[in-house]
Amino acid sequence: MKKFYSLVTTSPTDHGWNLHLDGKQVKTPEKSDLIFPTQNLATIARNEWKDQKETILPDTMPVTQMMMTVIDRVTPNRAKLQNEILDYIDTDLICYFTDEPEIYATAQMDAWQPVLEWIKSLYGTKPLTTSGLAALSQPENLRGAITTYVNKLDDLAFACLYRIVSATGSLFLGLAFLEKAFTNDEIFHATLVEDLIKDTIYLADAYGLSPDQEKKRKQLKSEIEDCKIFLNSWKGHSPEMAT
Repeated sequence: MKKFYSLVTTSPTDHGWNLHLDGKQVKTPEKSDLIFPTQNLATIARNEWKDQKETILPDTMPVTQMMMTVIDRVTPNRAKLQNEILDYIDTDLICYFTDEPEIYATAQMDAWQPVLEWIKSLYGTKPLTTSGLAALSQPENLRGAITTYVNKLDDLAFACLYRIVSATGSLFLGLAFLEKAFTNDEIFHATLVEDLIKDTIYLADAYGLSPDQEKKRKQLKSEIEDCKIFLNSWKGHSPEMAT
């Protein structure tokens, strides 16, 4: 879309901060008013719009895009989305190990065990793991504690958790991200540990990645970085982790 405005402003309301383009209220895709809960978020979003050149590039506006997602999708569907990610407790990526080949098993252990130990340090219970095909059923105290934590999240933090869980296939990695217990690179590596090992086996440095691999990695990095920007732009997002 071509840039159609010249002036970007914000203004306080009873419910937060509005964003205006040439004096007109910015709307979400579902036609709701785009309202930010804090002045800081509104200011960052204003700068995202101000920095656009001749063509508006939504991918360069993570705070704006995330807030629109919260308003249009997360808040109206919170219960449904929450049930979706809580289902990952028993199917979490990092609880399903391989026995062989050894190079994969070792890489998984190195990437996943620190996160599992971090969960244990919070709740006193380490998630069950398996190298078999049968589905796990995690301890009820762990399930209850994580459910309580997710229930306490406001919609902004929950939106980030939902995006990370969906992108990584891991609720435990999502929690680690939200609590800043591991770096972006560590979350990225843990998600794609087997794929990254294949780079070594198949000499990716020499022959390059397939278009699908490049797309998948770029998208994951973008999801993680966008959520980090959003969380860093907004303070006070996290309740107490342990119960």
